[in-house]
Order: sequence, then structure tokens, then C-alpha cells
Amino acid sequence: MDNFDRSKLAPPDDAAMLPWYRGAFSHGFVALHPFFTVDGLDPATCDYGTLVMSGSDRPDDVNLLEWMDVLGAERRAGKEIPHGSLADITKRFASRIRWQTICQQLNLPDHRALDRALRTNILGLRRDLEDRAAVERLVTYCRQERIFLPTEGYFQPTMEADLVSLFQRAGLSEVIVGDEFGEDEIVVSLTTLADCSSWETRDDLPKWGARRLIAPDRSLLAWVHWDSFYTAVFGTQERMRDIQIGESFEGFWCSEETTTFWLMEDAVPIVQ
Repeated sequence: MDNFDRSKLAPPDDAAMLPWYRGAFSHGFVALHPFFTVDGLDPATCDYGTLVMSGSDRPDDVNLLEWMDVLGAERRAGKEIPHGSLADITKRFASRIRWQTICQQLNLPDHRALDRALRTNILGLRRDLEDRAAVERLVTYCRQERIFLPTEGYFQPTMEADLVSLFQRAGLSEVIVGDEFGEDEIVVSLTTLADCSSWETRDDLPKWGARRLIAPDRSLLAWVHWDSFYTAVFGTQERMRDIQIGESFEGFWCSEETTTFWLMEDAVPIVQ
């Protein structure tokens, strides 16, 4: 057996999540990162979303970090709303849009197809798994309707308030906030996390970003995967029964086979 503390870490990418957590948690929920709109804001005027880079496009005389800075500066040029300001605005004023609504508008069969399109859009899939046609429809529709796409790899500002409420409904007053790898963990009051500042813009949370929320009694865990458009919530049977997670987030319950690449698995129905 390994020495991983399963009550506070995410499983390996290729591991079925529920079996991996056996002995720590009995139930898991995949909360989909929502699409959203903000009245009066056009995504085209905002510094928002993943900076997509393809190594084959990098000039030979520029190293990766320098090239990233160049692309970042190009994307920020002429934008009215910088990234940090948008995160705070989103937390306060965004209206969420369900994946099921986007699927209906684009005639996609289910959330797996939409996940495939989102991952394709950030160059996060092998070529044989990509769906470029779906990406084109998705990007065109969202541009026309001024809809912000969800992002991967961090807790969404649109979900932060509900994540706080989730842990509060579990009877908790504080939570351990950790980075992705377990190197930096800070105990934080849930009341503090509930204020209007997005977690990505705060300097009182882990230096490399808030990527895990851990109940001090190890009964509840939320985490994000660096390349995925969802927040996973795992807990004990007692905790998951009490927090009514399906009322807060669009998503689905993990099956025994669910891995982080569930787009390649049998569809698990969305909780209505």
C-alpha cells in the first residue's frame, strides 16, 4: 500500500476515483464548471480564459517562458477588463448557464461531448480524440451570445459562494485550503472565504493557488484537476447525505468506473 493521505488529495489521472478513495470517502460528485454571462460585459473585451499555446508555433530563438509572456501581452492588449477584476466581478454578478442548456443549443448529445469540445479548445486532448467541429460551433455560439466559457484547473468564481455554503451545511466553520500538490495548506474561516474577493486574487491563500478544500475532520474534500472543467467533491456517507449537493451544482454522481477522463466512459446522468 502507498502512503497517500486519501482524505486530502486527488487521485492519479488514470485511477477510478471511488475505488481509490475507499476507506476515506464513500461518495463523489462531479460539479461541472458553469458557463456564464455578466450583464454589460462582452467576453471579447476581457482578459479571460486559457492562454492556449502550441509548441510547434514557438519561434526557435525564444524560450517557452518568454514566448508565454509575449502571447499574454498580446492577449491583454486593448482589453477593458483585466483578469483579476473580472474574477471579482464574476463572483458577484455572473448568471450561470447549465451545460445541458449549451448542449441543447449546439445539438450535442450529452455533457461528455461538451467536455470533449472544451478540452479540444485548450489543446488538452490527443488528436484522435478531438472534436474540432464542435469547438467551432461552441466558440461561435458563445461569441454571438456573449457567453463566457468555463475554465479549467481552478475553483470557478461562479461556484465559490456555493462551495462555502456546502461546507457550512456540513456543520463546519473553517476549512483547510491547499494548493494542488499538498505543499501549502492554510486553515481559513469559511466566513472569510465568503467575502466578495475571488480566491484567485487573494494573497492570504496558498501562493500557488487554492486547489483543494479539506474539512478539518476529513469528512469532506473538494478539488480541481489542472486540465479539467469540473470540481470534484468527495465525502463520507453522512456528510454527502446532509449537504444536498445536487441543489447547488449541475453535475453527476461518480460511478465505480468514473475517472478524471469521464468523457471516454459511459455517460452518467446529470442530476436534475
